[in-house]
Parts: sequence; structure tokens; C-alpha cells
Amino acid sequence: MKLFVTIALCMALTACSSNASTDSAPVLPLAAPPDGEGFQITMEMEAPPYTEVWMCDVKAMPNAELAAVNWVELQQTAGTHHLTLSTLGLTPSTAVAPGRYDCNDLYGDKSLMEDQIMFYGNQGDAEHIMQLPEGVAATIPPGLLMIHEMHYVNVTDQPVTVFSRINAWTMSPDDVVDGIWGGSIRDEHINIPANSTHTEWSRCVMNEDVEVLFVASHTHGKGIEFTVAPFDGEKTGDIFYTNDDWHVPKIIQYDTPIVRKKGQGFEWSCTWNNKTDEEVNYGLNASDEMCNLAIVHTPFSFTALCEVVETSDGVLYSPDE
Repeated sequence: MKLFVTIALCMALTACSSNASTDSAPVLPLAAPPDGEGFQITMEMEAPPYTEVWMCDVKAMPNAELAAVNWVELQQTAGTHHLTLSTLGLTPSTAVAPGRYDCNDLYGDKSLMEDQIMFYGNQGDAEHIMQLPEGVAATIPPGLLMIHEMHYVNVTDQPVTVFSRINAWTMSPDDVVDGIWGGSIRDEHINIPANSTHTEWSRCVMNEDVEVLFVASHTHGKGIEFTVAPFDGEKTGDIFYTNDDWHVPKIIQYDTPIVRKKGQGFEWSCTWNNKTDEEVNYGLNASDEMCNLAIVHTPFSFTALCEVVETSDGVLYSPDE
């Protein structure tokens, strides 16, 4: 059975927030959807003073029958840099027993991370809504085993309760006319010299025709600008996406989809300001850096991806490496 998976922000996982605050007013918990209209997924953890917490809950999705999710409503602790929901893959080799794990231990050598299929992600904002077009849905089978992941850095001298509440609002599966797919295109070869402002770019082209609905960016704390421009396979067009706040991924939804034919894609560029005396490279820790472009598109296709064809340093990233 085909699995229509929502990849709202399918990015490699890690970063930290310096926005932690214990002075905010209590938050009225987001009410779960009524029976028959959707379901809610929650997670809560404690971040001790001056600590970085990266936890993964492995559990089953709460829907008891096939669920066609058309829009998602999020409430989370302000300053959370990222949360994700992902499947554990469709083969026994990727099975993980339900429970709570330190994500550093769970992901280990990154092999499990590479096998994941992300179906929701967000960071930064305390509240967020993602609305898919009419008739478009992510169809989630009942009992799907998932990882609910949260990453938070508490820079205060008080403990912080970190939470996420995710409402998945559904439509009738009979009314679904299309699904969505997407992914994160990464540059895993990053070299930022000490005490410098440095830029690197990558270009990718689609291997299938798509219509892009969402674009988002991801860097860590040294990122000062992220840009995206169209690439036709030979030439780069005008920049249409810019983000200068690494805390917020700036998920942009395009009411008129960005049509990318096979052989067309994007150029994305990251600029960092490294004020340290050490070179900074790609990595999963908050002190490392990333340069990830995330896209979500129709139609649904497991095989659709934006293949990296050129980079500023000549090293091409492949998800199979």
C-alpha cells in the first residue's frame, strides 16, 4: 500500500536555541480535535539549567484507522529549535522498541537517521499551522511506528518544561485527489574558516516533474543568511527566498506552486559568521553547522528527489553515502 507521507520539513536533525525563557505566561494547552476530525500527538520533557536536551520518543501513531491529514496545528515551547515526526522505515531491520531514547544514542552512526521518512517538522515558533490545498492529504496508516523528536538548549539557570502538541486534522480518504512528498537536500561538506564570514552554495535538479508547495531552510547558530533561487540546469535565476534568522526556518507556502520540470531545480546558498578561532564543519552538534534546503511537493512519489549536480567546493552530496 502506498504511504502518502507529509514531509513538511524533512531536514537533518540538530541545532540549538538561545531563546530559552522561564518568564513567559502559562500556555493554555491546545485542545485535541473532536473524535472523527483528527488526532493529537504530544511530548513533554525537562531541560535542566544550562543543558542541551535531544530526546526521541518511539511510539505508535494514535489514529485507529487510515487517516488523511489535510492540515496540521502545532503548539510548542517557545524557543524550541526543532521537533520532527518520522517513520522508522518499512523493513524489520529498522525496527526500534517503543520507549524514550537520548537521540544521540538512538541515531549512533546516523544509519537509522538516513533510513527515516520524516512526515512533520517545525522549529522556532510557539504556534504554527500548515494547510495543504483542497483535496491534498498525507494518508497515514493506523499504528504506524514513529519517532517524536525534540531538541532544546536551556541557556537559563532554571529548569524548563519543553512540550509539543500537534493536532492532525483529517478529511475523508474518499475526497483525497493527491498526496505530497518532499525532502531535505543537504550539503555535508562544509568548511567555515576561523574568524570569517563564509558562503557556500549547492545546485540540484529534480529527477521527476513536481509542483513545489513549501520551501524551508535550516542552518545552525552561525548562519546569517540563507537564499534560494531557481536553477534551470544551466543558469541560476533571481533569488525568491531569503532567511536571515537561523532560529526560525521560515517555512513558506506558495499558493501558486513552483513548477519544476525534470532537469530543473534550485540553487541554495548559506552564509555563516564564524567568530571562533576554529574551523567549523558539518555535523549533528549545536557547535557544528548545516546548510539544508527542504521542499514539499505534489504529486506524491517515493522516487522523486532533487539530485545535487554542482557545489561551490566541488563535493557532491548523495543521500546514499
